Amino acid sequence: MEENVQYKRTYKIAKTEMDRDLLIFVVALIVAGVMAVFSASLPMCMSKHINSFYYIGQHILWLILGGFGLFFFSKMDYNILKRYTFHFAIGVIVLLLIVKFTPLGVEINGARRWLNLGFFQFQPSEFSKLGIIMLLASWFSLDKTRFWAELPKYLLTILTMIFVVLKQPNLSMAIILCGICFWMYLCSSKSLKPILIGVVSLICVVILAKTNILNPLNFLEPFQRERILSKFSSTVDTQGSGYQVYHSLIAIASGGVFGQGYGASKEKLGWLPECHTDFIFSVVAEEMGFLGCLVIISFFVIFFRRGMGISINHPYLYGRFLACGITCLVTMQAFLNISVATSFMPATGITLPFISYGGSSLFVTMCMVGILLNISKTKLTKVTQKTTSTA
Repeated sequence: MEENVQYKRTYKIAKTEMDRDLLIFVVALIVAGVMAVFSASLPMCMSKHINSFYYIGQHILWLILGGFGLFFFSKMDYNILKRYTFHFAIGVIVLLLIVKFTPLGVEINGARRWLNLGFFQFQPSEFSKLGIIMLLASWFSLDKTRFWAELPKYLLTILTMIFVVLKQPNLSMAIILCGICFWMYLCSSKSLKPILIGVVSLICVVILAKTNILNPLNFLEPFQRERILSKFSSTVDTQGSGYQVYHSLIAIASGGVFGQGYGASKEKLGWLPECHTDFIFSVVAEEMGFLGCLVIISFFVIFFRRGMGISINHPYLYGRFLACGITCLVTMQAFLNISVATSFMPATGITLPFISYGGSSLFVTMCMVGILLNISKTKLTKVTQKTTSTA
């Protein structure tokens, strides 16, 4: 009698500790953000004759609120979110409409994006990012029959949210929302036909634009058209639409390899607008140099790697898509912000996650990280079983 020993590899669902490495890198980015916001906002406070700690104080206040949000969502059962997906999405749409059509909406620099409640104001469009992710995760986790049966309900809600955001106007946020939809659809392994139809439609629009039959830029606001056209122009309007990017490039070039030193940026002294929000990466580049930028970018790459690992190793579809959407959002937003600062893309109002000044963005992002950490506590683990048979 001869025994044959075989090993069979199976998978089982296991409860583990949350991904502490991911949390460590997020905390590192947050600390870098506190330092960057304080450095970038100090000259602005002095020029406005306000408390030097005003912006950093507001940033830390939102950071504390975001910390509570991160802790709460990391402890609760994330499946509860699925139950309230449409409630949350409709609530976000209502807030966006209130901003657009009531006196509670606040207009800054030609864009009506902020909701003023008297004691504080926030940006409802930031919550649309989580709303879109929740909608797509809930929709893509349905079986094939229900997926197509409930297509009108989900699609109408998603398109309504994107349309209202676009009309604020907030083109950068609309681009991010569309990017999330595209990425999560690819990860869902659904049919590629809708994507092919979209590509063909885009080619048709470009052809119509070239023949002057239809110019898609006519649907944008004047300042949005100027930014896009200046990007592809042979000459740069350094005193007009290209002013921000021009000074952003000066700041990055001035930083060199090792930087000018913390607090030593010159472009933040009135030359670089929005240096504490949209162009904070330029200040980091000038003060910390290429090496500092490399560290920041590396942290976002690690965030993407670990976030997608959490998504791939999660046993349940809803959590898998939720993790995928959150990871995509944070890394895509970081990529777009850095691309704008380095003149790779036209200027848009996109904050750098965890680092830029912006309370609503920081709060929502930290809440989503809490959800991601929650999902990381459940994963598939490999189990090797030994089996014997006699011949």
